[in-house]
Amino acid sequence: MKRFTLVVLTVACAAMLFGCAQQQKKPVTPTANLQRVHFDLDRSNIKPEYEPVLRGNAAWMQSNQNAVVTVEGHCDERGSVEYNIALGDRRANSAKNYMMNLGVPGGRLNTISYGKERPLCTQHTESCWWQNRRDEFVAH
Repeated sequence: MKRFTLVVLTVACAAMLFGCAQQQKKPVTPTANLQRVHFDLDRSNIKPEYEPVLRGNAAWMQSNQNAVVTVEGHCDERGSVEYNIALGDRRANSAKNYMMNLGVPGGRLNTISYGKERPLCTQHTESCWWQNRRDEFVAH
């Protein structure tokens, strides 16, 4: 009888834990409908070729009124940690401001800088560094 009670309690606890996990808020989309933009070395200005990307991201936000998007600023490996955190912040805010100018409410856009801590590519080449100089858009 004790063994049966233990099994029942274990199953009940597992069911409760599974139910709690199912109730966690999941992102609307990771980045499937939101595109990244890239930057030149030591720059945070939006390049003309990425303006259509930001217009598309803003249009997606207009179509998904409940979504909040975090703009993540990233840098390549060159420069100090402090410099790259500040540069990533300027990059994220540059995209945020551009999208706000397109009509996206600022309260639906958050920013964070990861500096050089989350590279897409780890080779020591210009083509790799270019991939890491970016803003990512993550919907929640």
